[in-house]
Amino acid sequence: MGLNMAINLDVHELVVFGDFNLLIRQARGEWETRDIKLMPYKQCLENLIKRFKSIEFKYIPRFQNELADALATLASMLPYLGNTYIDPLEIQVRDQHGYCNIIEVEPDGEPWYHDIKRFLKAKEYPIHADRDKKRTIRRLANWFFLSGDIFYKRTPDLNLLRCVNIQEAETTMNAVHLGVCGPHMNGYVLAKRLSG
Repeated sequence: MGLNMAINLDVHELVVFGDFNLLIRQARGEWETRDIKLMPYKQCLENLIKRFKSIEFKYIPRFQNELADALATLASMLPYLGNTYIDPLEIQVRDQHGYCNIIEVEPDGEPWYHDIKRFLKAKEYPIHADRDKKRTIRRLANWFFLSGDIFYKRTPDLNLLRCVNIQEAETTMNAVHLGVCGPHMNGYVLAKRLSG
C-alpha cells in the first residue's frame, strides 16, 4: 500500500525503512522467500519496484522507529472506507518535546490544584467562589489526599499520584526524557500521569 501510494504521488526515488529485518532482507534479495503463501506478495513487490527509478530498503531497529510506531497507532485509530481518498499527512518536527506544549501556567500563578489543596488544608474556598464552585471543590477533594504539604491524587485503583506545580513537572519530565530515572509503566500512561 505504501509503495502504491508513493507511485500515485509520482515519487521516483524512494528509501523504505522497516523494523522487520526478515522482510527488509527479503525485499533486498539477500534472503529467499520460501513460504508459498508469501510468494504472491514477493511478486507484487518486484512489480512495484520496477516502477521506481531508484528504491532502497533499510532496516531500522524497532526502538529507533518511534515515528513509524506513532503513525501505525494513528492509522489504526482512523476508519478506512475502501476507495476513499486520504490526504497525505504533513508532519512537523518540533524543536522541543510534545509535553512542553501542554504545560501551562495558570493565570493566577498558582498550580491547577491550589483551590482543592487549600480546601483540604484549611476548609477554605476561593474568595469569589459561588455555590456551584464550592460544591465542585468539595466533590473533587474526595479524590485527593494531603500529607503534610505534599498533595496526592487517588487513582481508581487506590494508588497515590503526587501533584506537582509547573516547575516540578518540567524537572520531572526532563529527568524522564534524559533517562535519569526510568518509568515503571508504558510511555503513554507515564506522559498522561506526569502531565495530569
